[in-house]
Amino acid sequence: MTRIMGNNISVSDFKEYYLQMSKPRSIRRLHRTLKEKFKTKKIVSLATVFRHSNREDWLQQAEQVDLKLSDKLLEKTVDKKVNDIETVTKQLEDTSSQALQSVLDAFKKGIATEIKKPEQILSLVKASVESIKMKNVLEGNPSTLSGHIQYDSEDVAKLKEHIRELYASINLDLVQKTHEEKDRKLN
Repeated sequence: MTRIMGNNISVSDFKEYYLQMSKPRSIRRLHRTLKEKFKTKKIVSLATVFRHSNREDWLQQAEQVDLKLSDKLLEKTVDKKVNDIETVTKQLEDTSSQALQSVLDAFKKGIATEIKKPEQILSLVKASVESIKMKNVLEGNPSTLSGHIQYDSEDVAKLKEHIRELYASINLDLVQKTHEEKDRKLN
């Protein structure tokens, strides 16, 4: 709040208190509150305050103060949401990379010969695909990934081929993203 100098509360002091009030603002209520709070000080008359408030358009000034405050609060809220989305996006990217790496490591180690049912690796692939899709959606990037995996539970070779296609599709998205980031840095 405003510091009161001397023994008086002037019109400018009153105006500062008024603009600092929370909604709904009331000149009469503020005048009464100041009289109770500063019993030893001389407070500008209510009639003088009303005259100045009309002449200087305190209502519009109060609206401007409220608008600036609202903008600051909105900016803080937006910044927090952006940071939250960036955190989730990074987690999704990490999850998808780990899941894909697990699948690729399994194939490199020869686990493909031990797979009897596609369901054995489908969950890892699906987690990776969904994570990349969600990451791209949150970043506003296009995604070339399909959301549906069809497979014949008896045909492991087709499932392996589908996984390879998904991996190629994810690589294509990552390459496109890298090119877009380079283009943004150059501009």
